[in-house]
Amino acid sequence: MTVLITGARAPVALDLARKFAAIGERVLVAESAPAHLCARSTAVSGNFRVPPPNRAPQAFADALAAIVKREGVDLVVPTCEEIFWVARGRLGNALAAPLGQLRALHSKWEFIQLARSFGLPVPETVLVTSPYVELERPFIMKPVFSRFATKVRVVADAVGDLGGVEWVAQERLTGRQICTYSLAAGGRVVAHAAYETGFTASGACVSFEPIEHEQIESWVTKFVEKSVFGGQIAFDFIVTEDGRALPLECNPRATSGVHLFDERLAQAMISPPDEVLRPDPGTRRMIGLAMLTFGLTSGPLGEWARIMAGSRDVIAVPGDRGPFLSQFGVLWHNWLRSLWTRRSLVECSTYDIEWDGR
Repeated sequence: MTVLITGARAPVALDLARKFAAIGERVLVAESAPAHLCARSTAVSGNFRVPPPNRAPQAFADALAAIVKREGVDLVVPTCEEIFWVARGRLGNALAAPLGQLRALHSKWEFIQLARSFGLPVPETVLVTSPYVELERPFIMKPVFSRFATKVRVVADAVGDLGGVEWVAQERLTGRQICTYSLAAGGRVVAHAAYETGFTASGACVSFEPIEHEQIESWVTKFVEKSVFGGQIAFDFIVTEDGRALPLECNPRATSGVHLFDERLAQAMISPPDEVLRPDPGTRRMIGLAMLTFGLTSGPLGEWARIMAGSRDVIAVPGDRGPFLSQFGVLWHNWLRSLWTRRSLVECSTYDIEWDGR
């Protein structure tokens, strides 16, 4: 079987490539960025440069279709926001829901309304279209289509300048931040992981350890069933001091929860299991370079030392050291773009694949 993974810049793409290779599949990757993590991986049999999807969507779709036909690809696995462009191009045999469904889940407004319609608990959320709206208590504001919490602001009264885009105001919640990652098939969860937000790099998690949370898993299971979702889906939750688990947003794509699984996750993408696949207890993963840099300033030193000593890096693994070197090329490329555009390194990592509902 031949598998084509897109979004090869991402650690989850590299991890999935290794998982598919471990079960004997031929792995190809497609990427629009000039530097990415999968280029030197021994798990990858073919590496293809494609046009940037949010600059040349039709050329991107045509390039992927050509690779699929020429290489005899059986399964396309998008990993990052290029999934929206894959769905927009209606590429067959892709692990992606229809674009309309993806859009509703990606929208921080439509997602909350959909979950509420399913009878699921959600935080108070208001669609803000005017800078003159006044709120009665502090809210968190973020664009309807956004990522990495880079544009989040706390608003106590008047919302201020909206910058020409739609925003949502969401009640400001405090408590434990828990992320989930699930694989679904036909409205059924076939793989599920939850992990607490600990060490981060510009809002993105860089250390991962599975936890169990029955209330959150029940919420996810019901949402997937009611929406008849198929593909990869992830949620960010807050568990408040009074025990309520409330979703903040949805990412209908791969996220770092992928790192908590072994190669059985790749097999589940090919043939969904009857029982829900879960991470093995005691699994600990990290993005080592990010822990060495951002991690030192984003959490307690003792906890940082525990994770560094007891976690396995998802980039540098025995027998496949090429990606360890490739990550410096990725950082260099993003740093240059950051200087040029005056955007953060994290924002520059997705500049050519971002999708904002159009």
